[in-house]
Amino acid sequence: MSKPEFTQRITIYPSIEPEQFKYSLTGKVALVTGSGRGIGKHIAYALARSGASVAITGRTQYQVNETTQELAKSFPNVKVIRFIGDVCKRSDLERLVEQVTTKLGPIDILINNAGTNTFMPFHITDADEWWKQMEINVKAPTELTRIVLPSMQKRNSGTIIFTSSRAAGADLPWASGYSCAKTSITRFAGVLQTELNMLQKDTFGFQENGISVFSIHPGEIKTGLHQTAYPEKTKVEAPYVIEMMAKLHKSHPEFSIDLPAWTCVFLAAGKGFALRGRLVDCTRDLEEVTNFVNSSPKSKITNACG
Repeated sequence: MSKPEFTQRITIYPSIEPEQFKYSLTGKVALVTGSGRGIGKHIAYALARSGASVAITGRTQYQVNETTQELAKSFPNVKVIRFIGDVCKRSDLERLVEQVTTKLGPIDILINNAGTNTFMPFHITDADEWWKQMEINVKAPTELTRIVLPSMQKRNSGTIIFTSSRAAGADLPWASGYSCAKTSITRFAGVLQTELNMLQKDTFGFQENGISVFSIHPGEIKTGLHQTAYPEKTKVEAPYVIEMMAKLHKSHPEFSIDLPAWTCVFLAAGKGFALRGRLVDCTRDLEEVTNFVNSSPKSKITNACG
């Protein structure tokens, strides 16, 4: 069976047109990690514009402060709070959830967006540096999910989204740590969704599972993370990596950062039921992908769609 082809989207299109989501998330509480800048910041903006109360988090204080102030000014009727902390420290994660719950209420939408990437050949990559990518991209989001999940299970309601990548299904050179991490978190999302589909009914007694889990490929979007992805060691010992990746980036369209932002709103607003547990490609038409998944007679054998 050939792989389905879906329309590539570069910017806002009808399925994720912001105006249709006005007030759709009113009363919801959203936590977005790594939301002081880049993709996370734009996701937080889209959630707030759709009516959700939002917690802005990150390690860099001035970025978190600026984003919090911007959102509070843009959406005066929405509650916006900030938290400075390290997602790799469980104590920070526990304090984060406690503060969000106390100030805003139980978390309805969890966006595990914080991440890192280093482009470097494996043979010159320090073992601890390689594993650090697993700590930030896998351990941190699963630990935060572990803390947030019990409340969602009791309420049988919630949306959990992990920022992943197409690298989860590709042999991307010079990024073995990143690719392995994104593969892991994508598979975790699928497994967690499958578990919840059984647990919420069989263990908690609900008629059906009301918790949705997704991973997303945001698109090849140029952010600050790309600028810090080449450490000095790569520049000195493997300059060819920078040259090759530059050519690869030039081959991609200029995807709008609005794509992942409003795809997250689409999913959080309950429009992605058919895509639960899957890797959702934000650069592909969601209506086409959803129709394909709904019409496919075969059961899901992979997370990938789009």
